[in-house]
Amino acid sequence: MTYTYKLARRLSIARHFAMLHVLILAAACAGDTTEPELPAFPNSPSAPAVPNGFRVLPGTVTIETEQQIRFRGELRTVRGHVSSPQLSWEASGGTIDSLGYFSATTPGTYRIVGRRFGHGRVAPHRPDTSVVVVVRRVPGVTRVRVTPRQPTVAGGETLAFTAEGRLPGGEKATIGVTWTATGGTIDPAGVYTAGNIPGTYRVMAENVAGTLADTVPVQVTAPTVSDTLTEQPEPEPDPTPDPEPDPVPSVVKVVLRPATVLLATNATYQFAAFGRTSAGDSVGIDVLFQATGGSITQSGLYTAGQIGGTYRVTATAGSLADTAVVTLSATSGGGTEPPPPMPGTGIPFGPSGGMLGITTDVAPFTLAIQGVSPSNIQSYLSKARDAKMSLLLNMTGGHHDKYLTDGKFDYTKWVAAMDAYKSSAIRQAIAEAVADRTIVGASVMDEPHVSGGGDGNTWGPKGTMTKAVVDRMCGYAKSLFPTLPVGVAHRHDAFEPEKSYQVCEFFISQYSSRHGSVTAFRDEALALARRDGHTVVFGINILNGGTQDRDGIWDCAGTGGKGTYAPNCRMTPQQIREYGTALGPAGCGLTMWRYDGSFMTNPENRRAFYDVAGRLATVLRKECRR
Repeated sequence: MTYTYKLARRLSIARHFAMLHVLILAAACAGDTTEPELPAFPNSPSAPAVPNGFRVLPGTVTIETEQQIRFRGELRTVRGHVSSPQLSWEASGGTIDSLGYFSATTPGTYRIVGRRFGHGRVAPHRPDTSVVVVVRRVPGVTRVRVTPRQPTVAGGETLAFTAEGRLPGGEKATIGVTWTATGGTIDPAGVYTAGNIPGTYRVMAENVAGTLADTVPVQVTAPTVSDTLTEQPEPEPDPTPDPEPDPVPSVVKVVLRPATVLLATNATYQFAAFGRTSAGDSVGIDVLFQATGGSITQSGLYTAGQIGGTYRVTATAGSLADTAVVTLSATSGGGTEPPPPMPGTGIPFGPSGGMLGITTDVAPFTLAIQGVSPSNIQSYLSKARDAKMSLLLNMTGGHHDKYLTDGKFDYTKWVAAMDAYKSSAIRQAIAEAVADRTIVGASVMDEPHVSGGGDGNTWGPKGTMTKAVVDRMCGYAKSLFPTLPVGVAHRHDAFEPEKSYQVCEFFISQYSSRHGSVTAFRDEALALARRDGHTVVFGINILNGGTQDRDGIWDCAGTGGKGTYAPNCRMTPQQIREYGTALGPAGCGLTMWRYDGSFMTNPENRRAFYDVAGRLATVLRKECRR
């Protein structure tokens, strides 16, 4: 079947809207904007109802070379149920992996084909094709502009946003952007799906480098209810000429990137600084760079000195400033690794154990699994932003006894704990933290497979907890916080691996050396995730996951030291490097159990953590979503 035939068949679904498809597709292929193929999205005022069946999203999108986006499949039944099936992917250019992540090094227009697998007697649907336009990065862009500027959309409806760059003279430039939003979800093509909670929210487009952004307010109204489907005319183009650049809100913060960097003595590194406005946008500003432990030019190029140690680089603009930590090492390999990632870039990496409540020295970590409560969640979000960290939340943690009735898990008690977070202030804070990537996601439960063991860490008799129960919990959390990625913490093969989650978006699968080959562990977890259409947060058990000492002495000789109980031992620095670099790039995050001050500050361990963080900084961040 030719591509022309498949595309024609896809367009014919819209019937009398077919010409609109062709025009929009032609405009996108010309590379004029990042505007998506509007009729491919449900409930849009300018689009007909989406037919039942399978499709690939986004339908059409513009990105830059080396920019990574994720394609996904959507299956809609006659009863309106929507799911994300397992797919195989093909691309006419660039590269696409088994999870749908695509990027290209060469400009051009490419076709992305997704094929759904059949299950049992169910025949697979015909493949669907999307179009991605890849453009070169335009130098000299000074501004990003998003349209529409102040839209209103009903809950559950969709609205397409576009973004373009502006050069110093005001000329328009086609650029790729990364979209984030509060109060709903937004896809890589800028199509926003509003949640069901009325309010004023934000949509932000950030350039690929993360140094420029534009934010617009979006008013979400109460969902509309209609018994009949009424065809709406395509909105008329806005005849108002493009105005002069909007007045720039005041700059309230200087941002210096990266926050931490490990260098060899005498090495050089390029820092970047920009301003953050009261509207949340990134803008270019003039800063004064200063440095210790070496020298720095006023363009941000740092040259390390000859003496190892921990130093500072600062960027100052008026009364505002930001500081980065520079660690200089004369050891072999120093300076060969890239800097640890910043929130929003790279794969987030860090420990559990309430690190933010224990220490202010978070380098080189950019992720923490953080237990919170309704009274302190906003404080922890603020701490994380100040420390330039991302959080994987545990909102209903603590002793399992809190959720037991007569020794068995009580769903109503868990719901009551979640309901304590329902205030409008907390909902808004969570939505904003998801949008700016301070929040990676939230785990609704820890180790649901542990039951009936008599170890004080149980959920009740065997069979009490099932994937269906956990899925129900994920669904309830999602109903309170529509944009929040939700998941669960358990090893991929430890809890009903033959069954599937329908709602939960990720699981946290933690590795110890006793589980065998780390690559086999990784590949099995990824295969399960592909089968069920979700993502994986990998973990390494640094305190109990080293080589076990089973000689009866339990001195853990030749290991990283004694674990928390026999015969477990701690990981060695080499194991941290090996396991972290094997697992981290494959997931949407890498965690460690757990924060331990003496272990974290050991010089050899600290060097291993920097090495893992440096490797993860080179991998484009993935969202912990289906």
